[in-house]
Amino acid sequence: MPKNRLWLFATLLWLIVIFLFTQLPYFNGAHTEAVINKTVTSVNETAPTTKEAAGFSINFIVRKSAHFTVFGILAFFIWNCVKKYRFSYILAWILTFIYAMSDEWHQSFIPGREASFRDVLIDSFGALIVLSLVFIINNRRKRSVKTY
Repeated sequence: MPKNRLWLFATLLWLIVIFLFTQLPYFNGAHTEAVINKTVTSVNETAPTTKEAAGFSINFIVRKSAHFTVFGILAFFIWNCVKKYRFSYILAWILTFIYAMSDEWHQSFIPGREASFRDVLIDSFGALIVLSLVFIINNRRKRSVKTY
């Protein structure tokens, strides 16, 4: 299998994974917060208000980190599909942004889930950070090859 087809397959598979996780009402904020609260309660025996506040903070961090990471990976996969084009980094970011918007729109139709433009921004920021790292690494590699 040619390398570009492998990246295209990985990208399509990742898009399906994102779609399926969005489809499940099990992954809404209230459910993950309940799981985190139960975990915090079993680990830490503090006052209930502290548990709830800790659960909310951890839930927020976990959920937004997941958005950041999942869409950062998507941007990397897309970039590998389009890296032969002139503006591959910008194109990969735009395509990731469009998918993030469509994912939130799709999520708005799922009972118990809601769309959030803040999540689109977090998704896009994750893509931007990953693509920036790829850009920096590629430029360093090019410079190190030229010096030898």
